[in-house]
Amino acid sequence: MPATDSEKRYDDILKNIASRRPFGSDGPEEIPQTPPDRALDLLNAFDALAEIAQRDYQSILCYGPRICRGAAWSGVVLWYHRKGYHGYQTLNLLGVWAHYRAGELAVTVGIRELPYRAPVYDPGVYRVAIQNSFRLYYDDRGQPPEGDDRVLYQAPFEPKERLRHRQALNELLRDWRNEVEGS
Repeated sequence: MPATDSEKRYDDILKNIASRRPFGSDGPEEIPQTPPDRALDLLNAFDALAEIAQRDYQSILCYGPRICRGAAWSGVVLWYHRKGYHGYQTLNLLGVWAHYRAGELAVTVGIRELPYRAPVYDPGVYRVAIQNSFRLYYDDRGQPPEGDDRVLYQAPFEPKERLRHRQALNELLRDWRNEVEGS
């Protein structure tokens, strides 16, 4: 007796479910494909920002980190804003970016200020959405600092100098943490 389309579809669904990895298991390891991705990986940028994003701060709410990518850059950013009802009006991105500058791969650590861009503010929805992403409310892709943004560190990236860059990154993050906790 031939199977109907719905039975075939049901069998396909069962096969797909059976072929999935167990819930909570690690996914396939993603190998960075671009030079900026490899540079950030060598700097351990994601873990460095994750460590400070998980802390509780007296005057700010901190989220992230998140990986952001563009055509010729990659970055790892965390985002934070002041506590209080009007704290949403300005969001700060603290990030580490690997990007091309004057034809060379460079590493930049900086802080960018983003103004709130949504037409209305609903604190309940905002509180949930901002934990996962800043793009919806601030209309930004997380690109490297430019113009009036605050650059804390910038240097050409050479893989053999990665430990020097890591040390500079760790010192900058420690200084940022001390600045935030002191305010």
